[in-house]
Amino acid sequence: HYYITNQSKANLLRDTSSQKVTMLRHFTAASARRVHILSNKKQIVGLNRHFSVTPPSPPQPPTPEAPKPPNALTKEIAFGIQNATEMFLKHGVGHQKLAEIGNEAGDVETLVSRWQRMMEAFLGTQVHVLAGLGYAPNEGGLHHYNQHVGEFMQNTDPDTQEELRIGTRDLWRTVLMKAFNVSGEELLKSEMEIVEARKVMHAVAMKMQSPDVLEKVAKLAAKTPSTGNIQMDMSMKHQVVQDTLVHDVYLGGEPSLVEEMGFEKGEKGYISMQALMSEHQNDPMIAQYVGASMMQVLKSAGIDPTAAMGQQ
Repeated sequence: HYYITNQSKANLLRDTSSQKVTMLRHFTAASARRVHILSNKKQIVGLNRHFSVTPPSPPQPPTPEAPKPPNALTKEIAFGIQNATEMFLKHGVGHQKLAEIGNEAGDVETLVSRWQRMMEAFLGTQVHVLAGLGYAPNEGGLHHYNQHVGEFMQNTDPDTQEELRIGTRDLWRTVLMKAFNVSGEELLKSEMEIVEARKVMHAVAMKMQSPDVLEKVAKLAAKTPSTGNIQMDMSMKHQVVQDTLVHDVYLGGEPSLVEEMGFEKGEKGYISMQALMSEHQNDPMIAQYVGASMMQVLKSAGIDPTAAMGQQ
């Protein structure tokens, strides 16, 4: 029994030692795997951290330069602008705006506001066309273009000058006819030779500079409230000038100036006179009449004539 017991103990010890070795091997292998897994996890975490960092922003492209208009007009550009403007005014958004204004024609009391809307439609169409050539899409771009037109007219041949002038006149007549429901035949009646046109514009200039007109402009302009905004204040004074010119200079009195000059009474007579002015606006004597009289009216309204004339 003792031998068996001791043998059993020896076997037991041997078996136990063998199990411990086996367990130790398993433990060591497991620990090695755990270390390997942890190491891999650290590497993965490290990689994730590396890839989760926000990449640097790509370099920004350079700011594009503002479009540049031509240095000077050529014949092709000048007539191209004229034709494109005419197309939009006959078939585009400009045409739609003029047609809306034309539906309201006939009420003299709204003549000034409708005239302003017509000019917005006309000039807005011009600005749209000019922007495609690189001119600034604002009043400054329009002024820049007009400077180029003046230079082109000075340097081109007489036939081209006349062709461009007639195209500009016909374009203006198209605008007037559409906005005020005036027929081409009615506008043709306003045509007259340069001598007669000078007489008409001299009469207009004299009435513009009459004491009654200048005094009325000064009083109404002085009553305009100050808004604290210089541009708004000037706009209200310009409104006074326009109202007075239409209702007192051209259409005021019995008979009115338009009737005295042989034109139809009321709105259509005023439109005919404006067509006449545009026909001969480049005549030096007429330009002098209009410029000198407008200077006096603007001064009476408290508007800087130099700045105001430069914006036109």
